[in-house]
Amino acid sequence: MFGDKKKKDEPKKRDEAKDEDAKKPGFFKELILTGQTTRLIVIIATIISAIIFALLGLLSLLGILQAPLSAVDFFIFAALSGTGIYGFYETMRLKRIYKIDTIFPDFVRDLAESRRAGMTFTKAILFASKGNYGILTPEIQKISQQVSWGSSVTDALLAFANRVRTKSIKRTISLIIEASKSGGNVADILDVAARDAREIKMLEAERKANMSSYVVVVYVGMFVFLAIILILCTSFIPAMVGGEGAAGMQGVMGGSKLATQSEITTMFFFACIIQGFGSGLVAGVFEDGTFTASVKHVFIMVFSSWFIFKMLLGV
Repeated sequence: MFGDKKKKDEPKKRDEAKDEDAKKPGFFKELILTGQTTRLIVIIATIISAIIFALLGLLSLLGILQAPLSAVDFFIFAALSGTGIYGFYETMRLKRIYKIDTIFPDFVRDLAESRRAGMTFTKAILFASKGNYGILTPEIQKISQQVSWGSSVTDALLAFANRVRTKSIKRTISLIIEASKSGGNVADILDVAARDAREIKMLEAERKANMSSYVVVVYVGMFVFLAIILILCTSFIPAMVGGEGAAGMQGVMGGSKLATQSEITTMFFFACIIQGFGSGLVAGVFEDGTFTASVKHVFIMVFSSWFIFKMLLGV
């Protein structure tokens, strides 16, 4: 008896699965909804530009390409193009996410009010998509579009969390999904989620304000280091390797040949580039706790080192 019932239910389940597959949006629609096209374009542009400059540097190193820039300059440009394009894209994206994080608790609170008014979770989201939440409005509309195209509320909310990629929103979305599955008093749980998201945002803002002073210290240390190197290369080193200074140093070193001013300056140049790279990584970790935030700092510090040595010292 139970076997016959199971056999009858199997075709019905297959039909339901086919209907769900038919309702799912296509690949390109899904890509647009999840907001990954811009990020993909930026990553491709970053990789292509870095590869082009690296190839130019390799050709210059082999003597095939005759250019006013050296092979080292091309390799530095490869690093700068990689960090610059992606870094400043991430900066703009994080600023946008910060604004979304600020408005998100209001959206959750409105969902709770809609649930109290007797709406289903799906209708509450569709109703919220007609409201004005500033920069968050397009994201809510994407959630609404995914739901209207046949995706489940859970999938639409998870896609939203993956687009934004912040700890507070992922945590709140997980709480909302579990609340909707549990079947309890969802409105009260949504209120708690909104309050929790607001408190997390306040803690993150407080942490960022406290750590900003450390970022400033890293920048000050980097540019003080550059200033000292600049003074050494323009005054101390020329006096040390030229004239009576060079003869005195050769006597101290037992008559061995001293390095030229160009060699010493080049050594300092590489030291500043490495220092800029490391300081940029540290500044990003201090600022946001992730290496993604370090990319723009690496670009600024490495470019500053290259510009100072190229324009002022002619390396």
